[in-house]
Amino acid sequence: MSSTENVKRPVGINDVAARAGVSPGTVSNVLNRPERVAEATRLRVEKAIRELDYVRNSSGRNLRSGRSDSVGLLVLDVTNPFFTMVAQGVEDEAAEAGRTVMLLNSAEDLARQRRSLRLLAEQRVAGAVVMPVDNDVTDLMWLRDRGIPWVLLDRGDVGADLGSSVCVDNHAGGVAAGRHLINLGHERVTFLSGPLGLEQCRTRLAGLRSALAESGIDAEDSVRVIETGSLTAASGEKGVEEVLAGGPRRRPQAVFCANDQLALGLLKGLGERGLSAPHDISVVGYDDIDVAALVHPGLTTVAQPKYEIGRAAMRLLSAELDGPRHGYERMLFAPELVVRGSTAAYRD
Repeated sequence: MSSTENVKRPVGINDVAARAGVSPGTVSNVLNRPERVAEATRLRVEKAIRELDYVRNSSGRNLRSGRSDSVGLLVLDVTNPFFTMVAQGVEDEAAEAGRTVMLLNSAEDLARQRRSLRLLAEQRVAGAVVMPVDNDVTDLMWLRDRGIPWVLLDRGDVGADLGSSVCVDNHAGGVAAGRHLINLGHERVTFLSGPLGLEQCRTRLAGLRSALAESGIDAEDSVRVIETGSLTAASGEKGVEEVLAGGPRRRPQAVFCANDQLALGLLKGLGERGLSAPHDISVVGYDDIDVAALVHPGLTTVAQPKYEIGRAAMRLLSAELDGPRHGYERMLFAPELVVRGSTAAYRD
């Protein structure tokens, strides 16, 4: 017997109808409009569905209506625990609204983002929560032109007239990190960044510079910027060479990393060279992913309410899907500095 002969044929609506002794149309009404079916008939159809283990095929219904109960979630990096917590928030809120979530990963690549958005359109999702790669919203407007609304997440520089958004005040987070380092006596700070095309990186850097400026420190002379290719631990580890370039006399007193992944990679790279935080260099991250509290020393970082912003983004999208839109909404969360063992007072 071939392997294909062992495959069980899917149970269809006609099978349920035959088992219950009703028409396929009656089964369809039980599934979609149960209030139209007499209770005794409905109970008989529901019993047949259970006995046959029938699983409804939503694809045909979606094609007929032009809309599904699914929404898309496009993130920058599915391997980053920050986005995992955001996705959990989106999924939990979506589940409460009776929707499912299709998770896609742009890997910080614009071409891949474009392909992902087109895939969402092909799948006829009801809407999407998107973390865009850059500030070009052409592809997002293409999606809306096809009747698919979206909410931007972790992006604060898009005009309120273009769409709703949920983000954390990245400038305030950069200021908080900068003030912390200044209070510890650090004035030579390196900003270890991901691609500066990402608004999050640029705004956190601007916040750091603002903190230095308000203390009377020349930010242009005191802040060195190192741009890496991605916001990953591997990029942080690789960036150690450039952080330490020039020898001990040019070594920064502190490094503020654009996210925790970069900071954790930096800590690993420092350790491999016989250096440590905070003894040799103070290190600050951004996001407060779970592992930040588990490493030794614990990573000082700027915490974002990851789960909460995911839920908030999905709430905004649901509001747009469920009722008439009365203008777009922008939600801005406040970050919080979490001080752990990776930062200490500067010792000359």
